[in-house]
Amino acid sequence: MQRINFVWGKPAPSLLPVANLSQAIQDILTDPAAATDALEYGDPAGPIALRRQVAKSLSAFYRTPNAADEICITAGSSQGLVTVLQVLSDPLLTKRVWLVAPCFHSACRIFEDAGFTGKLRAVPETENGIDLAYLERAMMQVELEDNPEYEGAGINCVPQPTKPADPARKTYTHHIYLVPTFSNPSGRTVPLSHRRDLVALARRFDALIISDDIYDYLSYSAGHVADAPSLLPRLVDIDRTLPTLSTDPYAFGHTLSAGSFSKLISPGIRTGWISTSPSLARALSAAGASIAGGCPSQLGAAVVAQFLATGQLTSHIYNTLIPAYTHRRHLMATTVRETLGPLGVRIMEDSEGRTGGYFLWLRLPGQVDGRLVARTCAEQEALDILPGEAFEVIGDTTVKLSSYLRVCFSWSDEKNLVEGIRRLGRVICGLLEEFEKEKQCTGTMQSISRI
Repeated sequence: MQRINFVWGKPAPSLLPVANLSQAIQDILTDPAAATDALEYGDPAGPIALRRQVAKSLSAFYRTPNAADEICITAGSSQGLVTVLQVLSDPLLTKRVWLVAPCFHSACRIFEDAGFTGKLRAVPETENGIDLAYLERAMMQVELEDNPEYEGAGINCVPQPTKPADPARKTYTHHIYLVPTFSNPSGRTVPLSHRRDLVALARRFDALIISDDIYDYLSYSAGHVADAPSLLPRLVDIDRTLPTLSTDPYAFGHTLSAGSFSKLISPGIRTGWISTSPSLARALSAAGASIAGGCPSQLGAAVVAQFLATGQLTSHIYNTLIPAYTHRRHLMATTVRETLGPLGVRIMEDSEGRTGGYFLWLRLPGQVDGRLVARTCAEQEALDILPGEAFEVIGDTTVKLSSYLRVCFSWSDEKNLVEGIRRLGRVICGLLEEFEKEKQCTGTMQSISRI
């Protein structure tokens, strides 16, 4: 039996632009000046050519002005998050990290590596993407408990910083992490009204919103038109329209947008960007590792810049990726509804019908546990799948996700998408039959005990 993988959130090999990448690399390495620039240490902020190209692309897609000095090139979204935490947080002064749950399952580890073990807090996801009322109450409670006059306050209410003071950087009191568009894993999108309210909340509580916007371009609701704009403005775009707060004299702002070419070109290109205020972009570019080693993705950045300049990336997104993923998602969703729907499995849809990203988020029948399903699939059906518990916030039991599964449609081919869902159906059906037998057995024993 061929093994099928519904775990990997990455493009299928057939969707990688190998020929175009090969040509871009050849063009760079056969040009002495371009080769020297790509192979030496680079500007810590990233090559100006790529920053300009990214700014141009963002301006066209989001219909908002973006400039090169608002862009910092990263080695992908995850490495960008590491830099953000190095520069803009302090494990003692930053009170909490708030993550919308279900959350990207690798994010918690990155925050813990930065010293935030025990400070991660789950914010329930609603049909509108985030429970803002819950977040506001929870943040107010933290502020109250940290007030020296609060009777439950500890003796360390005013901790000392672990990092040296630097006016070119800002340590935020709170961090808020979410994937607001086509969320991983749920696929939901935060509507405009909630985006505005979230930015207002961040400004009120001195929080930095880390908006992981890596799926924005992969929208299957707007058709395949190359000039189709984003469905919604980014959180960083909303923040930019608001006046600078008196408590923010250096105009750092309260949001940043993390993007990546991992989903648009290939994960191995290890190149992404952060779009934010000029002040925050400068601060991130001045991280110690960037000052010492320059741009963390100098060669990859040069290749991506070439890819953008020739228009090949736009063509790849709209002529290859979006048609392929639109078809794959439809095929998987249809198979789920036909095969798993009668068993009580439901796809958790976006409240306004938006579709995009890589994943379907499935809710299991009440008595079925996601871990048991995933383990049984792996052992009996050669099917790899992630249970909902993988997307819980580490250390916070507020949001329990044992009744969910995430399935990915980007990696497997069409045949295996259908076959994998059928295998999943066999497992769930078998478990339901076992539960029914146990129920009947329990009923029989209860009847006997009354005789």
